[in-house]
Amino acid sequence: MKKIKDRISSFLLVIFSTLLALVFIEFVIGTNWLKNHHNIPDKDAYKFYKKYYKELHHLRDFAPWFYQNGLMFTYVEAKDANNNNSKVLINGDSWAENLISLPFGSGSNKIVIDELIKIKKERDLNIIVSGTSSYSFSPTTVQLKILKRDFNINPERIITMIDHTDLGDELCRYKNKLEINNDGTLNKVNPEDLYSPEIYNVGIYLTKVGIYTSDDYNIIKYIKNKKFRSELKKRKTTIHSPKCTFPEIMRPVRDGIDEDERTYLKAVVFRYINEVFSDKNVKKLLLVIHPHMKHFTGEYKFYFADFLKDIISNNKFKNQITILDFKKEFYNVYFYGDETANFKDVFIVNDAASHLKINARIPFVKKIFEKLFE
Repeated sequence: MKKIKDRISSFLLVIFSTLLALVFIEFVIGTNWLKNHHNIPDKDAYKFYKKYYKELHHLRDFAPWFYQNGLMFTYVEAKDANNNNSKVLINGDSWAENLISLPFGSGSNKIVIDELIKIKKERDLNIIVSGTSSYSFSPTTVQLKILKRDFNINPERIITMIDHTDLGDELCRYKNKLEINNDGTLNKVNPEDLYSPEIYNVGIYLTKVGIYTSDDYNIIKYIKNKKFRSELKKRKTTIHSPKCTFPEIMRPVRDGIDEDERTYLKAVVFRYINEVFSDKNVKKLLLVIHPHMKHFTGEYKFYFADFLKDIISNNKFKNQITILDFKKEFYNVYFYGDETANFKDVFIVNDAASHLKINARIPFVKKIFEKLFE
């Protein structure tokens, strides 16, 4: 009898210890494990990203500032979402995104946001910024369609920032991912395959987040995560290196484009223009082009403003399109006309993509809105 009791006691002890261990793993180890996975979006941000990335290739970066202020677009002042002032949309790549984003917590970009707030109040505007890193004409085309379709954002004026990285992004990153409708309009820009090595492959991160934010027990999340990471490790032996590296993105800017690339790029630009003016209420499209440092040194052959001036001269919407060429305006905007000034002083030091320093963005923004309302 004593042996039976001892066995029962041992069995109960094992059960109790196991349950205690599982509780400890679930609520202590599991919770701390999840805390170590930084920048996990909340479920709403996760659902938003999942809903739209398959149309747009990718959205803004996985960072808390964007979860709170907009993964696709941001009102310069959030309260403006509910008023009826004339809307101005600023779209494009990181040149547009950088006007409003404070993702790294430095706060230094606040002076640019304050300038935008000042402009919008002076002109009774709603300013919406939908710039997203590495966007070019194709994802911007689809994004504009979505803003009108799903968010009732129908701007009267559109400012499109066109960076020279857009050329390589369009040719290398997006060209083979476009889904065109029968009428020639762009339906979507497909995302990267799950095991693609390209920088904007968001599928891997979204798969992990799907595990982290699921309703499973933490121990189940941990097991699923380990299995997925193991699969990734196996795949790494067969995954090739990224194709769309920065040197490849800048290759057509450095060397110039051939006739096939020119024809393709012209079609992409016109497709975007057609999407803009599919809304009859759009009064003006302002295309903003800024030189990189290597345009001044002669190392870059392709200049976007020259290309756009050529192809738009015969476009049916030419009277509603203005091209703002900052190469032409450069010394007047930044140096009060002093052409002996050092052009490098405007750009972030050691930035291969030639983004503007924070203080240079103030005259940049002022000139843009001056041109928008000429």
